[in-house]
Formats: sequence, C-alpha cells, structure tokens
Amino acid sequence: MNLWQKFEIKRGSTMENGGISFHYEAGISAELKKKYEQFGRWLRKNYAFPVHIHVYLLNCQRVKLRNGKMVYGSFRWFPKRSPYIRIPSAIEEDLLEEYTPEEICDSMLSSLVHELTHYYQWVLDLEQSEAVSERQANYFRYRIVDKFYQEQG
Repeated sequence: MNLWQKFEIKRGSTMENGGISFHYEAGISAELKKKYEQFGRWLRKNYAFPVHIHVYLLNCQRVKLRNGKMVYGSFRWFPKRSPYIRIPSAIEEDLLEEYTPEEICDSMLSSLVHELTHYYQWVLDLEQSEAVSERQANYFRYRIVDKFYQEQG
C-alpha cells in the first residue's frame, strides 16, 4: 500500500486538505530554509494532508524523545490537537568534512519524509508492529526525496 498516495484530493471532493506548515527556529541556515520551503511547496502540490501537521525545524543536531533517546526526527500526535514533527536542522561542522552541504540537506529531507510516513500511518490508524512501521518509513525515506529531485529537473 502506498501510504503517500492514499489521500488524493480531487475537485469537488468533500475531503478537506488540512495541510502542512513549517516553523523555523532561529539559526537555521537560509540555504536550508529555502530547501525546506521548496520541498514544502512540492509536498503540498503532490500530496494531501488530511489532518493538519506542523513541522518544527530545530536548530540542534538531534531531538530528545520522551524516553530520553536522542534521534534525528520525531512524530507526535494527540487526540484533540494537530500532530507535529520535529526535525533537527543544525549542520554539524564535522559532517562537512565527509559530506557536502547538499548531501546533509538530503539527509534532513529524508528524515522529514520518514516522520511524515509515520503521520500517514497514524492517519490511516494502521495496526502494525513498530518494526513494520519503521521499515515502511525507511522504504519511503529516499523514494520521496528522489521523486522530488527528479521533478525539479
């Protein structure tokens, strides 16, 4: 099942597109912010977001989960308010020795796609193990980013 295509909005449809909004913490590089904005426009054009989702781009290298684990992204949902995603978006200086800024940006976009896949799993109320959910999120991680770059020309 392609979670990302499950919610196509057609003219005259009664389904509302709740949308996706991006929030930037101070200190996010202008270049990275521009890439997120470009990706966000592409996402809005190509995919429906049945429940509004907030994406917080944080000026840190990892985000902390409630259990204390440090990770490269998180998705949280609530019964009566919009869910949100947090993506660390500070570029680690030591990574620039191994990777180009573009490769680092692609990694951040893929983390966002991973978390958005968890969002679609939540919207669809899928009953599956954590291992299956993670495999599914990793499956879409690079495919969606690759599709974005292919369509950008």
